[in-house]
Amino acid sequence: MQRHRHRHTEPTLENRIRLDRATTIFRPLVRLGFSGTIPVTFEGRELLPDGPGLILSNHASLFDPGMTIIAAGRAINFLATAAAMQDPIMGRVLRKFGGVPKKKFTTDVGSIRLLKKWCDLGNLVGSYPEGERNWDGELLPFVPGIEALVRLLKVPVIPTRILNADRVMPRWATKRRSGRVHIQLLPPRTFERRADPKMIRAWIRDQLSIDQRDEANHFPVRGTRLAEGLENPLFRCPRCFAWNSLVPDGDEIRCRECTATWRVDTHNRLHGVSGRAQSTTIVAARLAVRERTETERCTDLRRFERDGIIAESEPAKLLDISGDNAKLIGHGRMILTRERLRVIDRHGTELLSLDLDELLVAAVEITRRLIFRTREHSVFEVVLPRESPLAWSDLTEYWRAQLGD
Repeated sequence: MQRHRHRHTEPTLENRIRLDRATTIFRPLVRLGFSGTIPVTFEGRELLPDGPGLILSNHASLFDPGMTIIAAGRAINFLATAAAMQDPIMGRVLRKFGGVPKKKFTTDVGSIRLLKKWCDLGNLVGSYPEGERNWDGELLPFVPGIEALVRLLKVPVIPTRILNADRVMPRWATKRRSGRVHIQLLPPRTFERRADPKMIRAWIRDQLSIDQRDEANHFPVRGTRLAEGLENPLFRCPRCFAWNSLVPDGDEIRCRECTATWRVDTHNRLHGVSGRAQSTTIVAARLAVRERTETERCTDLRRFERDGIIAESEPAKLLDISGDNAKLIGHGRMILTRERLRVIDRHGTELLSLDLDELLVAAVEITRRLIFRTREHSVFEVVLPRESPLAWSDLTEYWRAQLGD
């Protein structure tokens, strides 16, 4: 199974000129392409420094870099994950517009050096402190080291808020909707190299936070099949909290266990339809699921007490993506216990066995793809056909953390 690696554009004066020329030519065309279904508006371009700067933004959609370049009116060298740079289509676009590849879930000194070189040439560079797209418009925890990047680059920091993308292009949705996205380029700030890291992180979070309850931060959206994909972030029913029990059908989503049914609207709200389902918002439903899961760290308490099994997955595809090319290991079920994650095929053969204290992180890369990175720099990917990888990420991260306490 091939993954294509596209080399990044080297930060040279000649390439900067080429990048500026490409941005000047394609930016109006990209904006025109968006205008049919996703008109992009913006404010604050006049606040941008004439020279280098660091764009830090919330992250809700795949199109955030392109829309931010439209707002800035000039080239921006964004950090991009290795997976995105290896994609045969997206990788070409990222290379064309100066994307800087970064290894996910780890400090990548090489990518930081590339950003510094682009800044030295006078360019804007960009990064997403969340490290991945959020699921409901609420900021995710920031990745480690964002404050170190600010202090190292020593350029003005431009906080950037992307409004309404969480409704137009939710990460969990299977179909894009139509609606306006607004980019706010906020006043830049420069930090000294000795600035308190906690203060830098708190300032960034304050600047990027968006009040999801304030409708002034949102605009009308149109769309169909609004519930499809919602079973991913809502991996438990918000009413009975059964695991992986929600089934989408067009604009409605129903729990197989308690039969509660909700209708989803373009404001990311859930309207109770039947089964004593109470109306709520996706943000509130996600919070309820997370809070319940804080006290129930296994999918079947009786099985956990009897066999020590925290969770067992549906049959899934297992890949080794440590190198440039993904290698298929096989198909099997994940089995999580207090100390180990195993993948076993239908014949009982063990395809993978990882001690949890070997793991650096378990996280979701793309909608149905679960990534495990080990301390030995191995990276494995599990592709789940129906189950939510978020449930597996949460459970694995919790039990991994217990070994360190």
